[in-house]
Amino acid sequence: MDDLDKIMQTLPEEERGAIQKRAGELVTAYNLRELRVLAGRTQEDVSVGTGIKQNNVSRLEKRADMKLSTLRDYVESLGGTLKIVADVAGKKVDLSRIAERSRHGPKL
Repeated sequence: MDDLDKIMQTLPEEERGAIQKRAGELVTAYNLRELRVLAGRTQEDVSVGTGIKQNNVSRLEKRADMKLSTLRDYVESLGGTLKIVADVAGKKVDLSRIAERSRHGPKL
């Protein structure tokens, strides 16, 4: 059991239900714009959080391909954490450290 599970257990049932509903909504976002709107943030909020100009945030939300570091910065500006999980032959492998290395490590 992680810290979040422990915290969730201390909350009243109604509040836990609201949190789980909201988390479910965020999980069903199909693109960055939907994710941003569900998080209750504006393009300007993302701009401030990432250092990307607002008009470029608009362009970014329409892109299908981008650097992991850019995607990570976008998600973090919404207050989230980027998780990357590969599912190969029924085994789940957490590849989130790749995005973290893109922040700090050498370019390959």
